[in-house]
Order: sequence, then C-alpha cells, then structure tokens
Amino acid sequence: MKIMCQEYFDAVVRYAESIGDRTLQECLGRLERWGQNARQTSEIELYRDFAPYSFLFKQRYADGSLGVVGGLVYHGSPDRSCCFTLEKMNGWSIHT
Repeated sequence: MKIMCQEYFDAVVRYAESIGDRTLQECLGRLERWGQNARQTSEIELYRDFAPYSFLFKQRYADGSLGVVGGLVYHGSPDRSCCFTLEKMNGWSIHT
C-alpha cells in the first residue's frame, strides 16, 4: 500500500486506536489483499479525503492504469461523510 498522505494517515490511525476501533485496520487489510490478489501486479494508493478521518483510494496497476477507485470512509457521530449507508454505523467502511 502506498500512503500519499502519511502525516494525515498517522493521525487517523492514532484516532482509531484512541477510540478502540478496529474497523480501520480491517478495511486496510482488505484493501491490501485486493492489491495482492489481482491478476496483474497492483498497488493501493491512499489519499486524504474531504470527509473527516476518511481516505480516497485507487488501485494502480504496474502499467499505470487504474482498477477500483473508491473511498475508505469514516462514519462517525455525527456522520459527516456524505455517503449513503443502509444501516447507521460507527467506524470505517469501504465504498466503491
């Protein structure tokens, strides 16, 4: 995984740890596996998103082309992610 916003990423990881939430690490693990399980070599790139504690991600292949693009979104209280969910939740989830 390639972190394009290291300082922000570190702050979000600290926040998740401070509230005892494991959903961020679970989602990061899922994204990492996406990059490893592709038929082609790929890497997940993480960027800062406008929503608090959230990220944009891109799956980038070795030739530079893009695969899946989405968000690693924090649904807090209040939820300021601007993302639709069927059920109210607290924590991180992957949106594509």
